[in-house]
Amino acid sequence: MTPPHAAPPARPIAARALLAGLAFACLTALAGLAHAATPAASVPKPAVAAPTESQAAFDARMQWWREARFGLFVHWGLYSGAAGRWNGEPVKGSAEWIQRNAHVPTDEYARQMLPLFKPKPGFAREWAKLAKQAGAKYLVFTSKHHEGFALHDSAVSDFDAKDATGRDLVREIVDAARAEGLKVGLYHSVIDWHHPAYPYRDFARLEHPLPHPLEKAGDKQDPDYAQRANLRQYQDFLQAQVRELVERYGPIDVLWWDYSNPGAEGETWRAQELMAMVRKDQPGIVMNNRLYRSLGYDDPQGSLQWFDRAHGDFTTPEQAIPARGVPGVDWEACMTMNGTWGYSALDTNWKSTRELLRDLVDTASKGGNLLLNIGPMADGSVPQASVERLRQIGAWLQRNGASIYATGANPFGEVAWGRITAKRTPAGERLYLHVFERPSDGALRLRAPGRWTARLLDGGAAVRVRRDGEELVVAAPQTLADTIDTVIELVPAKS
Repeated sequence: MTPPHAAPPARPIAARALLAGLAFACLTALAGLAHAATPAASVPKPAVAAPTESQAAFDARMQWWREARFGLFVHWGLYSGAAGRWNGEPVKGSAEWIQRNAHVPTDEYARQMLPLFKPKPGFAREWAKLAKQAGAKYLVFTSKHHEGFALHDSAVSDFDAKDATGRDLVREIVDAARAEGLKVGLYHSVIDWHHPAYPYRDFARLEHPLPHPLEKAGDKQDPDYAQRANLRQYQDFLQAQVRELVERYGPIDVLWWDYSNPGAEGETWRAQELMAMVRKDQPGIVMNNRLYRSLGYDDPQGSLQWFDRAHGDFTTPEQAIPARGVPGVDWEACMTMNGTWGYSALDTNWKSTRELLRDLVDTASKGGNLLLNIGPMADGSVPQASVERLRQIGAWLQRNGASIYATGANPFGEVAWGRITAKRTPAGERLYLHVFERPSDGALRLRAPGRWTARLLDGGAAVRVRRDGEELVVAAPQTLADTIDTVIELVPAKS
């Protein structure tokens, strides 16, 4: 996902990868040099054609996603086998970035990591069942992270799961998720530290660089770079792998791109062509906006101050929930359970179920989705700490899911005692009061007009309601039934 720091002497790239990288060289001799980078300060927001889809069609396509509110994210690749260490030594930073953080050349990384990646039988079914138990409605997993290792059977690369394990892991995961009734999403990195044509030096010159393990290597360490680096050739490779993913696996519900910065965004990836190709094969798909500058630097929650639907359907604040949501924009907060996306045996700083569940409620109360991450081990096993927390979240959702799924943002002001979600149903409007902390006087006050009746969502016990001028006052139980979040449902009183 987002960055750390860079690079040692380069080593020769594996011969087979080099041949693959030079396949189009004779056709692109005049374009053999990489894309020339420009400082971010001089790069304006990309201008693209406005979407032709009507608002009604867009809303229909987005409906399932807006109603889902909760998805499971999975970061899994060769980095999972490193588990936070390189050559036995702990490496600082997020575990899926270990190749970059430890400054490991491509061939050495593949040599050490490929033998450690041994998916056990049935791992995909375990993930899907766990997602279902957690109450997640969709599962998004890494088809390829920045390391460049593809989990599908790719005809344009031998750095893939089929060549490494004899199995098409994308097929296994997609089929398992569908068997549990989950929507399926693919995370796909446009950054590729393995492909020989990827012009990492140009991207490293940006004001906000796209990192690479060899970003500081010169000609002495990487003498063939100028002959290999070719943006057009890399774009062709990127398009070919994405085409394989959207053509071979049936309906794909989400494509989760990652990631771009000013100066390396949009048409750097031939984004409009890429998105059109995806939509041609998957007309119902939902895509995020990370083919464009999507990790803001003036805004720690990402590029939330501007949004263009031509760049994607939703935006993705990372490791943060916007204080007031993103009004008028579909958004999804992606969050880890500890401090890393990929598996690290060293990171045991797990967030509590209380924090994670309240993050879900907070996100829903601001009109967004939560995509909560797990980082399985190299064999596909999910850390027990993640399993326990997801099952606890799922147990709460079994009792209180109506207050999360298909809800909208709090229509009133902030409240000191918790959060509010709202829902329109054929029977009328519903309000859900999420009580985190009981006020000392037990009075839950909100500026809701009209007459309402109230009950505990879990169990249905009646709750007293009265008016105090412009305020509705709901009497919280003397003892909260759930110390994380007790939910009270409000329904308009019948005349």
